[in-house]
Amino acid sequence: MNANAIADAGEQLAALFSRPGGSVGLGTVRSVSGVTATVAISGATLSGLPMTTACSAAKAGDRCIVETIGPQAIVTGLIAK
Repeated sequence: MNANAIADAGEQLAALFSRPGGSVGLGTVRSVSGVTATVAISGATLSGLPMTTACSAAKAGDRCIVETIGPQAIVTGLIAK
């Protein structure tokens, strides 16, 4: 490999791991099992989403904040009632 090929490969690898963006949405907790939740959001139901410790009191019916980065969605907060 020459230096240019190595540099190009490095740029491609960096692009894979530094894709900008993500999204934040509001959902409704359907159920909680241990440290994961099933959440209805944007017309879909997502099961087995990990939750942060800020969501340890989550229960069915709570509104929640779901952050998605790449392929991973995480419940990061609850909306106060």
